[in-house]
Amino acid sequence: MKNSKHLVFYIILAVLMLIDVYSIFNAGNPNSITRNIVPDPGWDFLITAIISLMIVVTVMIMNSFNKVTDDPVYLSLLDNRVYIDKLREKGKSDQEIALSFSNKLNESNLGKKIAYRKAIKYLKRL
Repeated sequence: MKNSKHLVFYIILAVLMLIDVYSIFNAGNPNSITRNIVPDPGWDFLITAIISLMIVVTVMIMNSFNKVTDDPVYLSLLDNRVYIDKLREKGKSDQEIALSFSNKLNESNLGKKIAYRKAIKYLKRL
């Protein structure tokens, strides 16, 4: 059930993105396929904006399916909970723990920053 729901939303997202790209590059074109639906080219900008908004809403719906327990950062912190508790007993702050956690990742600087912020958020919950 979960995979089929995700697949449907991915297909909807792909179709909306294709339509959006077409409408962006053919806005105002008198020979556009959209002339069969909307004869006035003055509406092209509004149609493109509405399709883009539909893409944003679709992505937000897709993100709402994700759970905290699916996040690899959260799962890694749960696996190391005993070690995190020992670090806290030694007087380490959540920021220091999150920094050491993010530095051990083999990711780019942006990935480390994202992992650091997620780790701070999840450490407050632990």
